[in-house]
Amino acid sequence: MSETLFAKIIQELEERRDDLRPSDIPFFPEPLRSAVNFVIRLGRFNLTEFHEKMPQFARAEAQRIADLLVQRKLFDVSPHFSTESEPAYEARLSAMTRPLSRPPSDIWKKIE
Repeated sequence: MSETLFAKIIQELEERRDDLRPSDIPFFPEPLRSAVNFVIRLGRFNLTEFHEKMPQFARAEAQRIADLLVQRKLFDVSPHFSTESEPAYEARLSAMTRPLSRPPSDIWKKIE
C-alpha cells in the first residue's frame, strides 16, 4: 500500500510546474498533509522529524518527498543546520500570524 501512496505523492508533486501555495496543502493526501502542517508549525526541522510524521514511508522516500517540496519552494534546505547524514529544512511558510513584540511601556497611559 505504501508503494502506491508514495508513487501517487511523487507523481502529483512532479507534475506540478508552479510553486506550492498554502492553499495547496489541504489537498495533499494523508499522511503528507499532516506532516507538512506539523513541520510548518516547527519552522525549522530535520529529515528525521519529517520522516517520523510519515512512518509508512522509508527514510529515503521521505527525503525524496522533501526534495520535491524544496523544488516546489515550500521548503528551503538550511545550510547552517544540515549535515551530510541529516539534512535540515526551513519552511517558507510560517505558522505565525503576526510578529511578536512587547507593547510600549506607556500603553496604559495611551489607552486612558
